[in-house]
Amino acid sequence: MNNFHQINPHIDHFLQSTHCQKVWFASHTDTYPENAFLVKFSRIIYVLEGEYRTMIGYQGEHTNIVAKKGEIIFIPSQTWDLPDWHTDCRALTVLFGHYQVGMSLTHSTIDGDKDGKISVNKATINEPLQHEGFYLEKILNDLAISQRPGTAAKCVAEGLLRYCREKTEALIEPAQSATHHKWRAITLYLQKNFGPGITRETVALEYNISPNHLSRLFREEGGLGFNEYLTLVRIDRVKMLLSQYQMSMADIAIRTGFKDCSYLGRVFRRHTGMTLGEYRASYGS
Repeated sequence: MNNFHQINPHIDHFLQSTHCQKVWFASHTDTYPENAFLVKFSRIIYVLEGEYRTMIGYQGEHTNIVAKKGEIIFIPSQTWDLPDWHTDCRALTVLFGHYQVGMSLTHSTIDGDKDGKISVNKATINEPLQHEGFYLEKILNDLAISQRPGTAAKCVAEGLLRYCREKTEALIEPAQSATHHKWRAITLYLQKNFGPGITRETVALEYNISPNHLSRLFREEGGLGFNEYLTLVRIDRVKMLLSQYQMSMADIAIRTGFKDCSYLGRVFRRHTGMTLGEYRASYGS
């Protein structure tokens, strides 16, 4: 069940009364603590009340931080955090998945020497980031790579929260159109079929629509071009193969639909800021 009726008032209060004070960026470490939250999607945490104490990776080290009301922690994919809920704190965590955006409002309270209480309200936006939301998250990832937590980062982080809030409002609108459902079905198809034989023309033929109609469908419903979306799917699969299998770079390029290893390397670096070898060295098992 989506608890937007419980989450939205806290988002509104934060946006209306609290200015973003600071953005913390987690970064990769070779090891991470037991029970740390490590996921393959990026997350952002907004401290709504109190103090949010956590451990993150920062410049290759494990670092304890105390984020106060108005401060934000951005955790890129394949990085981690380990929160300590033994404080009075209310924090909103937003996770950006391939298929949906997950939101968790966590409230911890401490009563003297007792263990305290933790309550969590969860909600889901049943679609991935689109349009400006996609680009705002990408900017934060770029800022995380360069470790630039300045004014721009605060503005982008607040803009991303406003985007998500608008999406929660849209969920009370009438059921989505058949066009949207077709776009959704095609994105799921591409998640499974992204090899060298997949092109705009083959997918259009599969769904009995024209290539131009397919392109328009992606622009209007997803805010990304068809080729741009397909590239993101392929890059995500490349990350998985690099981190979990000892395949050659040439084999990975062929399997994921890139014409050769050199081209894959250029595209991969443009999207991740890392070479193929650097990514495998950092995240390989």
